[in-house]
Amino acid sequence: MTAFTPTFRRMAAQAETLRLIPLIENAVRACAFPDPFTVTFRAYTATRKPDGWFHPSTHPTMDERKLYYYLTDPDRWVEETFEYGPRMSVLMGSATHEIFQNVMTEIGLLRPPKGTCVCCLRPHGHGPGQCNEWGVRDDRLKRRGHIDGFADLPDHDGDEVFDLKTSDPRVLKNVENNDLELFKKKWPKYYGQFQDYLALTGKLQGVVLFLAMSEGWVMREFTILRDEAYIARLETKYRTVLQYVDKGTPPPVACCSGGATARRCPATSCPIKIGLAA
Repeated sequence: MTAFTPTFRRMAAQAETLRLIPLIENAVRACAFPDPFTVTFRAYTATRKPDGWFHPSTHPTMDERKLYYYLTDPDRWVEETFEYGPRMSVLMGSATHEIFQNVMTEIGLLRPPKGTCVCCLRPHGHGPGQCNEWGVRDDRLKRRGHIDGFADLPDHDGDEVFDLKTSDPRVLKNVENNDLELFKKKWPKYYGQFQDYLALTGKLQGVVLFLAMSEGWVMREFTILRDEAYIARLETKYRTVLQYVDKGTPPPVACCSGGATARRCPATSCPIKIGLAA
């Protein structure tokens, strides 16, 4: 009789809970792509200019005071630009998203968006000036963004939010599928982003898929459930910031006391940042 090690048992149990990776791996092996299909490389800028909205990709983990200056003084919100390496990562990441969207749509896992995007107000499609992602929007709390798609997985009744992240292979080393506690600790911004997506869509759960760029192109997946307590805190924060914006007064509690944290802060109109420059 074969004696299985604890590591093998853990990996075997983990494989039984994988919901997305086996489907995608099988589709790639079978070349389940549209024939032909094109991939659009998008020249995203390093940062999004402030536009008066909260965005799930950036703001769930940002402090109230910083968010206040983001909304009230956008012309003095200055972030660092991407260097060569990060720029190439963003460029290749945008193309990888389209590859996965094509594969997952072809095998019926994703529903392609139709009509007009409620976030950017562009027509849905893959051509110039079109949007190929689902837009989500909340006028009440002034938040909006794009999600990678809604996944229709066989083991769940109804669509789920789907999000793809590309990664350096070294980052995923020793990371196990569905280790939610590690996910929260290692990627708090991604966890906040996903909870914001669940709040904006009204969905109860979804899947985050990580893809290592090269070295076997390994994947890791995390099924993430709606965290009502997190969402409540997030929405309270946004509501509080908007109240301070209406009063024209920044929140009294500063995000930092100065030093390197203030020097890296993009809110250049904050008095702490100004004091360092004086």
